[in-house]
Amino acid sequence: MKTTSGYRRTLLRSAVGAAVARYLPGSALAATVPGMRLEWQQFKASSQYQSFLSAITRMRNNTNAQDRNSLNFWATVHVNQCPHGAPYFLAWHRGYLYHFERQLRIASGDASLCLPYWDYYSYATLPAEFTDPASNNPLYRQRLGANVGAALDLAPFAPSVFNFERGTANAFEPRIEDIHNPIHDLIGGVMSTMQSPLDPIFYLHHASIDRLTHAWALPDGKGIPFSSNPYSSASSSPYWAGSHAYATGLTIERYKTLDPSWLGTSYASTSVPTSLPPATSRPPALALERPPYQVFRPTLGRRLSATRRSVGGVLHPLFDKRSLSIRIRLNPRDAVEVARIVAARCAPDASLAPTRADAIKIVVDQAAVTDGAGQGGFFYAFYLNMPAVIDSLDERETSFFATLGAFQVAAASHHGAARVEFDVTQLLAQQTRSDFSEFSLSWLRVDGDNPPAGKTIEVGELRIDLTVDAPPVPAPRMAGPAGWYGQ
Repeated sequence: MKTTSGYRRTLLRSAVGAAVARYLPGSALAATVPGMRLEWQQFKASSQYQSFLSAITRMRNNTNAQDRNSLNFWATVHVNQCPHGAPYFLAWHRGYLYHFERQLRIASGDASLCLPYWDYYSYATLPAEFTDPASNNPLYRQRLGANVGAALDLAPFAPSVFNFERGTANAFEPRIEDIHNPIHDLIGGVMSTMQSPLDPIFYLHHASIDRLTHAWALPDGKGIPFSSNPYSSASSSPYWAGSHAYATGLTIERYKTLDPSWLGTSYASTSVPTSLPPATSRPPALALERPPYQVFRPTLGRRLSATRRSVGGVLHPLFDKRSLSIRIRLNPRDAVEVARIVAARCAPDASLAPTRADAIKIVVDQAAVTDGAGQGGFFYAFYLNMPAVIDSLDERETSFFATLGAFQVAAASHHGAARVEFDVTQLLAQQTRSDFSEFSLSWLRVDGDNPPAGKTIEVGELRIDLTVDAPPVPAPRMAGPAGWYGQ
């Protein structure tokens, strides 16, 4: 295993590595590189505040979607390129913030300007500067809600969350996305759509997600795939090969988005949250009761493709103001297959690998937000095999698996058909079940300040699929030498 100094020498031996080595913590130049992102309450009292207002004003007034000095350009990038519910969600957005921050400096003429972040774990309500409807306020947009406390929980920062990327067990990326998505939903307005970069609060929100990611990874990167310069080191994970794409002529090498310091960025605080802000309703107040069961037309197990089989579901489940539960019954053959997949996930012996499927997924298929709910203001928390009453956080963690709202449906549909999937294989392994002849699914409605009435999401089918999916990127579990990630 490389030492920390050896790791830095590897970077310095390459042309590409040398370009980023000056940003590494402890380097002589690191202290002189501008890049400290401040929390909004600090930022608005700093000399950068007026520069930020100036840049946002200019970028809002410019409606040319082909011009990087327009928020419309950055919204178009988000619509066309961003990965949500997919690998690289965190790393892609880190590069997106890097490029946007550089454009802020150009638009403002302030080379020292850095993006601020909004610490909603300390201040769950939108900063007042974003809610003042004065005609000359560039930060104001019409939104449905200001308080995002109901979207917050501490699950991403639990000691058991060690791995990084989506598709691995006990992974941080999908857990933090379950914080990210409902914040979009509860704010609502354009934030509940893929055009959300038109709202200035989008950038503070993503800077906060980036800060939380960095804080979680410290001090040594936990289970993030190891990366030095991939052009000079065979020991780097292929996870970081290639580049993130944003627009024509606008890319960034993936490996540079491993650590924000490699992009010349640091944060005023690098601590993870240890408590929720006052009056936060999520995690749910204990005890939490399972919603009543409702019967919908069932669908039977069937082959969907060479790599996917449905084992059952329901047609047109109802999503409105109510919280509901459903039962899905499996035939004996499919129940045995599910048991085999779960056993393979639990056991280190590769000989127990399943023969026909290697993942169990909850699928929300043919989803569309209704006209009355397109502005957000709500989301649903999903539970698998939820007990009659949840009276501990541990019980919540063994049944909760995802959130769903207007933003997530929009994210799933902007590249094609709206199908949202959640891998629950690891969750089932944690539940230590032996009988897989029946599953229960529950969705609990969570409202923001101004929730919509009536039906919110139309769903063609809610079902359970077994899939044979190759990992999106081979990523060996390499934590790297002590101190290789940040300081």
